[in-house]
Amino acid sequence: MKKRKHQSGLTLLELLVAIAIFSIIVGGLYQVLDHTLAAYDTTRTQQNLLSQARYAMERMVLFVQVTDEIQNPAGSAIPELTVSERILDTYDNLSGAYRIDGDGLLDADNDADGLVNEGQQDVAEYISFKLDKSMADNWKLVERRPDYRTADTADLTQWTVICEHVTAFACRRLTAGMVEIDLTLKNDSAQVNLKTRAKARNVK
Repeated sequence: MKKRKHQSGLTLLELLVAIAIFSIIVGGLYQVLDHTLAAYDTTRTQQNLLSQARYAMERMVLFVQVTDEIQNPAGSAIPELTVSERILDTYDNLSGAYRIDGDGLLDADNDADGLVNEGQQDVAEYISFKLDKSMADNWKLVERRPDYRTADTADLTQWTVICEHVTAFACRRLTAGMVEIDLTLKNDSAQVNLKTRAKARNVK
C-alpha cells in the first residue's frame, strides 16, 4: 500500500472563521476612523464659527467703546446695535477722497474742525449691526456704516455680512454707557455662544 502524502492548507471552516475575524477587525477600524473624521469635521466647523463670532463681537465692542451715543438698544434686549460712529480715519474730510493714512481727523468730523457731532454741519452719523433673516436656513449678522466717500451725511454703505450661521443675536442696555451683547452661531452639530459687555467711554 502507498502512503498518502501530507497536504497542508485550511479547511473550509477555518477559512470562514478567519474571514469572520477579519471582518470584525475591519469593521471596528472603520468605526474608529469614521468617528475620528466626524470629530475632526465638527472641531473644524466649530473653530470656523468661533473665528466668525469673535470677529463680529470684537467689531461691535470696538465701536461701542469709542462712541459718544448708544441709540439702540434703548432698554430691553433687541436684535440690533446702533451707535454713533467715531473711530475711522480713512478719508479726506474735505474732499471725501480715500487716503490710506487718513488726514488726521476722524471721518465722523464732517466739517473738519476737530470736533465730532457738535451739531450744525457736523451731525451724528451711525453704524448699525442687525440680524438678517432673509435666508431661513442661514441667518447673518450684518453691518452698515456711514459712507464717507461723499459729503452727504445721509449716505450709508450697503449692509455687509460679518458672520453667518447665526441662531441668536441680542443686545441689552445695562446702563447709559454699557451694553451686553449675546451672539450664538450654529452649523450642523457645531455651536458657539459668546457673551460680553462693552462700555462706552464717552457716554456718562
